[in-house]
Amino acid sequence: MRCHKFLAILLIIMFLIVFFSCSYLLLKDYFELKDNNDSNENLIEETIEVNEETQEKIIDWDYLKSVNEDIIGWIEIEDTKINYPILQDNNNLYYLKHTYNKKYSSSGSIFTTNTNPFEDSETIIYGHNMKNGNMFSLLGKYLNEDFLYAHQHFKIYTPNGNYEATVFSAYSIAFETENSNIKQLYINERIKYYQKASKCKVSNVEISNKIIKLSTCSYINAKYTPTEQRYYIIASIIPIE
Repeated sequence: MRCHKFLAILLIIMFLIVFFSCSYLLLKDYFELKDNNDSNENLIEETIEVNEETQEKIIDWDYLKSVNEDIIGWIEIEDTKINYPILQDNNNLYYLKHTYNKKYSSSGSIFTTNTNPFEDSETIIYGHNMKNGNMFSLLGKYLNEDFLYAHQHFKIYTPNGNYEATVFSAYSIAFETENSNIKQLYINERIKYYQKASKCKVSNVEISNKIIKLSTCSYINAKYTPTEQRYYIIASIIPIE
């Protein structure tokens, strides 16, 4: 009888430990998400103004640089959650787990490891595929033709000029396979490869001599954890006069 009582108490204790552990993790994720969202919204309010007549966005780069010298751009895809600063990461993928204000976060930041972003022939921009819908989580939707054409154009803002990006390729492939496929290709060969790899056949896009590649983890054939695949969204960029 005592043994049964002891086991019952032990099970209750184990249940409480699991319950409070799960509750802690859920609350931690909730407050981290809220803090990140509030922080990004505050940054937008502090740094971005919209000209009422032209609807042109005016970004206070001096303020952004005072917040973090690594902020080198801003990406905005209208009618989506993607409206974030772009960080230049030269420190062993530091921004994979840190926000623009250098706080630790599982959401990380939107970042590039290019030495000369937007001046190089190809600039790669990374972001997490968050299950809560933040960061680059919607990139997988670009494999749907309707979504692609509805969001084919987006903006990149930098201190030295702004760009309009036009998507011409969207696909998912294993990370190692992609690196192997493009390793020996010059930029013009890469563009042909990207066009051929695209799940949606996009036509009538005049591709410039500079492109950007948005990259995030893929959940293709997996519900809860990312696979070895990545979503890749490729766009041509031209300066906005």
